[in-house]
Amino acid sequence: MMKRSLITLAAGLPALATELPPAIPDGPVTYDNVSYETPEPAAEPPAPALTTPALAPDTPAIGTDNKGYIYITPYTNEYTVRGMGLTDGLTDYGYTQVSGSYILPNQNLFGRGIYQRISGTYGIIWGHGDALGDTPLFNANYALGKEIFPNLTAEVGYSLRYGGMEGFLAKYHDGVPHRLSQDINVALKFNDGQKGFFGSMTWGLGFSGLNGIYGDLEIGYRFTNVFNGSRLGADLELSAGISPSFSYWADSADGIDAYRIRAALPLFTHSGSMGRDAKLKVIPWVQASKSGNNAGKIDRALQYDAVDSFNLTVGVDVGWHF
Repeated sequence: MMKRSLITLAAGLPALATELPPAIPDGPVTYDNVSYETPEPAAEPPAPALTTPALAPDTPAIGTDNKGYIYITPYTNEYTVRGMGLTDGLTDYGYTQVSGSYILPNQNLFGRGIYQRISGTYGIIWGHGDALGDTPLFNANYALGKEIFPNLTAEVGYSLRYGGMEGFLAKYHDGVPHRLSQDINVALKFNDGQKGFFGSMTWGLGFSGLNGIYGDLEIGYRFTNVFNGSRLGADLELSAGISPSFSYWADSADGIDAYRIRAALPLFTHSGSMGRDAKLKVIPWVQASKSGNNAGKIDRALQYDAVDSFNLTVGVDVGWHF
């Protein structure tokens, strides 16, 4: 049996010899396009672009009403400075004012969400026979600001003032050859838009014309729909303010310039053409102010009866927001 198996194996050897693997070629072997990494899945197509680009992370979302405005106060019966009313010897025939503010397009200055705001006021104190009525009033302001919390902004600014109470005292009391004063200031402003609390706090340092520190603090509350007719409605804004100063109006005048309360009635139409979210604003208002302990100090320093003990001012502001 074993002999037969050996004979069968020997007979198959020629066939096995024909199926041997080919000879290995001489020299180095090169492998092309070989990768041992797991292939990555095909990339997904990019998402379609949004119609409205998102704001940069630190860019404050400033509403339309906060970018710019122009207000005209056609006439008020009194010219006041931070609530401080002046006597008839300084101003007796009323006051007209145009004011405006605009936030420049770059609202992400230095990559920190800082905006730039320019503002100004041009006013006319009526009555050329009065001490303040022979020159116009002009204020120009530049400020850097940032929204530090929702509805709360902080600003650092510079103000150039010509004429008015500041200009009169700069020339009359400090003896400068012009009615010009300059100051730097810081401010915090809070406004929730259309209802609830609002307020501001400002401190300034005069360094030219008038030298000293002045302040202005105000807090108020806005009531909606105090009047609601078929076509016209009105909100109510009640506020109270206080204006301290230290050696600003006179060297010895340290204390409170004036206390004030104010009531304003922002009007609105149900059609949306005026008030609230509309660009056109019409706001009648009335303000009562009482002088503080600085009034007598200013009078004694100037040797002139300059500040009223009590003042009542009424007016209408007409504004356009953009």
